[in-house]
Amino acid sequence: MLRKLLIVLSGCLIAGSALGAGACKGKGCRYTWFEKDAQGCLTIRNAGREDIQVTVYTAGSGAITVRVMSGHTETVYKTSRACVPAVDYVRADSELAGGIFAPPV
Repeated sequence: MLRKLLIVLSGCLIAGSALGAGACKGKGCRYTWFEKDAQGCLTIRNAGREDIQVTVYTAGSGAITVRVMSGHTETVYKTSRACVPAVDYVRADSELAGGIFAPPV
């Protein structure tokens, strides 16, 4: 019984860490949150003051680029307008894309 519990727990930890910022590379990652909505779709939340552009790499859909405005949450969709399941998420590259509230450089 203990062995089964440990297997389930380690599976949850691995799946949970894939949705974390550790699987994201780039300057915009510190403002980016990858989450799963009620339907199991992958969502990206931008908690920063600048717009970000995120390229999401998934197991089933390949690379998908999404622009997320400051303070908003976007669901990632395939070209067929079907959402990308959160379990398909592999990694992401995120970069700052500016925005209205961006501080002057």
